[in-house]
Amino acid sequence: MSNINDKIRQIAKETEPELICIRRELHQYPELGIDLPKTHEIISRELHKIPGLKIREHAAGGYGLIAELKGKKEHGKNVLLRADIDALPLEEKVESTYKSRHDGRMHACGHDGHATWLIGAAKILAQLTDEFGGCIRFAFQPGEEVGLGADTMIEEDKVLEDPKMDMAFAAHGWPSVESGKIGIVRRYAFGCVGSVTYMQAGDVNVRNIIPQDCVFGGTMRAVKREVLEKMKTELEKEIKGICQVYGTSYQADIRIHGGSVKNAPELLNGVKKSVADVLGKENVYIIEEDNLGGENFAEYSCRVPAVYMFIGIKPEEKEAIPGLHSPEYQFDDTVLAGAAAAFANIAIHGCMGELEEN
Repeated sequence: MSNINDKIRQIAKETEPELICIRRELHQYPELGIDLPKTHEIISRELHKIPGLKIREHAAGGYGLIAELKGKKEHGKNVLLRADIDALPLEEKVESTYKSRHDGRMHACGHDGHATWLIGAAKILAQLTDEFGGCIRFAFQPGEEVGLGADTMIEEDKVLEDPKMDMAFAAHGWPSVESGKIGIVRRYAFGCVGSVTYMQAGDVNVRNIIPQDCVFGGTMRAVKREVLEKMKTELEKEIKGICQVYGTSYQADIRIHGGSVKNAPELLNGVKKSVADVLGKENVYIIEEDNLGGENFAEYSCRVPAVYMFIGIKPEEKEAIPGLHSPEYQFDDTVLAGAAAAFANIAIHGCMGELEEN
């Protein structure tokens, strides 16, 4: 397959300047939740430039997109590649020629990069349809930051069906992984943690009056859905007990979205090799520690075998960079072509049944 690897690398290199322009355009128009008209417009425009793609627009209740590319070989499996595309309600603090044009909104989690490398993978694969059978489906999902989009794409848009997807892949730009490298967590790419992220009670300028109301919220994440169910029950039980002691009442809105993202063990070595074939063995490695975070790619990974990767965005010369959801977050555009190449090779090997271990 070395010839294919060379082709993938060459097409990725040729596409890199275009991908950087796309990513920087998306960065200027960050949109929130599932209301992403400009994001949809840009992605749709780029997908329609790619020959052979069958495109479904306005998925996920409005601004998601689903594209499909069929291979020309007689037999093959079906592979889903997914990117989240929404932004965050943050004011960008980094000055650049492509800084956010939307006040109070920013691509501070790198979803502009995720969308772009998936477009890049489609551009590469469209030139290599002779090399695989089956089909490769590209899902551009809105709403990840607010726990939406994935279930709608699965339940209403049937993104995993007709034909049935055999496996799914996604990735995140990761500030602790060096640019040019890809880390793959052995077990849970996103696992278990709980935190209170906001609380509001009374007036900050009034010190001697007990507030009538207190509103607080946060997140709970767990590697198993049954643990989330138990956490929900125990939290509400605790709140109810406190209210009974102090003679007050409460209202609770506790929702469970998905669960953990567990990487399929039978796909790990095949994915690692596919990445190594185009980026080099020294640039892909297994991460043994579970990651504690949340991602509704769990909705896909609980239905089909899946692998979620961490694509490095930390320039080699820097010891550390601002983390995800920071107003100083910066995406490294030099990783786009390599990420697109990695996704393309994974998809080809997946279609040809060369990822799974029995």
